[in-house]
Amino acid sequence: MRSRAVPGGHDQQAVVDRVKDQYWPGTLMGFGIFIALGSLFTVAPWTLIDPGVLFRVFLVLCFAGNLLPYLRSGLWLGMERLEWFLFNLLAIGPIGTSGLLWINFLFHGPSVTTVHPVSEVIEERTIVTYVFGDDYLSGFPFARGMFRDMLTTTHAAQVRVTVAEGALGYGVVLRKEPLTSVR
Repeated sequence: MRSRAVPGGHDQQAVVDRVKDQYWPGTLMGFGIFIALGSLFTVAPWTLIDPGVLFRVFLVLCFAGNLLPYLRSGLWLGMERLEWFLFNLLAIGPIGTSGLLWINFLFHGPSVTTVHPVSEVIEERTIVTYVFGDDYLSGFPFARGMFRDMLTTTHAAQVRVTVAEGALGYGVVLRKEPLTSVR
């Protein structure tokens, strides 16, 4: 027995009619990638958060939208299933994670400035990383690094570090200033 053709040529005409050809999801996905890269090189090193925790937050934001019913979320926005999956992966996850990092950095509490002795200076091509004698920030190597272009001297006896607690409870490094003489 042959199946008869459905008028309109599709078995799922209700779904096909609701999916629209639109450009904003792809544009937002492209922006999401660049926003994530920008935040990765700017605000992520300043945030005192374990990279594993940051990665888990990123994964949750990337895949949480896929747990929502497709008919009430993706199809309502006019997206196909693959487009909805990629939208969550490339737009919602990166933009959401970057937004949380920036909120934590921009809305911080009172700052505390401390001076720490330098035991070792690790010079790479463009980044100078300070190892403090009192093991301050030892778990956050990116927070101890500075771009060579921003420094007047790379060999410092001490570094003045200004830290504050961010809006989401994670510490943020507001300023690092190498001191050439002991004060």
